[in-house]
Amino acid sequence: MIRYEFVDSSIIEANIHPGSIYAREQELARLFVSNMVREERIDPCPVCGAVRVDTFFKKWGLPYALCPDTWSLGLAALPGDKVLKEYFNSSELACFRASEEFQKHVSNTRKELWDTLVEWIEGRARRYMGMDKYSVIDWGCKSPYWLEYLNQAAFVSNLHIVDSLPPVEESPSDSPVDIICLFDVVQRTDNPQKLFNEVAGMLRPGGMLVISCRSGSGFDILTLRENSESIFPLEHVCLPSPKGMKLLIENAGLEVLELTTPGLLDVQFLKNSVEPISHNQYFQRYLLEQCNNAVLERFQSFLQQNNLSSYLRAVARKPEE
Repeated sequence: MIRYEFVDSSIIEANIHPGSIYAREQELARLFVSNMVREERIDPCPVCGAVRVDTFFKKWGLPYALCPDTWSLGLAALPGDKVLKEYFNSSELACFRASEEFQKHVSNTRKELWDTLVEWIEGRARRYMGMDKYSVIDWGCKSPYWLEYLNQAAFVSNLHIVDSLPPVEESPSDSPVDIICLFDVVQRTDNPQKLFNEVAGMLRPGGMLVISCRSGSGFDILTLRENSESIFPLEHVCLPSPKGMKLLIENAGLEVLELTTPGLLDVQFLKNSVEPISHNQYFQRYLLEQCNNAVLERFQSFLQQNNLSSYLRAVARKPEE
């Protein structure tokens, strides 16, 4: 299994969560959550179906629970398709994100990240498929500017859009494709296995699936819990661990080629946390209060190498018939 060790000081939290725009997103998300009907229950793990018993933390009044088998994290009471569709497609937050102002702002802050992501996809395509051009589906896209980047990539012959969010319009494929991109989609579904089964059905034999999402077993999330500014309901419904992601992929009949957590920001998230780290988390406090930047960089590399970061990437292949 490939391991990544990569530190880039040019990538900062503001590239992912740009300032006042991100604060407005959270404000609108919190408003939506405040009007939800609260369900006092703990559903089985959405990744593997295991019984979850304990609440790990509450965010905006909604409890999150850990899976005892895979350590995947998710909302305790899963919200259902109707609520999620309203949140992501027609809520005040969805309208804000569909605005030209928001889309341009996000595009301006993420260009370097998008360049890196396209380069990564192309590297995987060349490694596992060859030097041709390929038909591609971007599944769950939410930015037309990202699609422009992807469509210009050297490995793309034709690009299709499935299950997109506003303002992106769908452009589905009539037949299975060579490559499917599933970026930041798994975390916003309460039935990830159904999602993976549908994705696998649109992949040709020998085709490749590339995935990114937040991992619930990541260091910063397990440390900060409800004080994490990078996860909130209903933006983050299901956050599979690496073990949970492997299970989802294989249960859909796909072969795992790579599964890594090449995250760069776990330590940054801890350092930038508005709320202090819990007093009884002595290791984390010692790390931040007593260690210099060189040690912190090496620790971030340790998280990457051992699949302990909260940013997860995977590559899978559909077996040849």
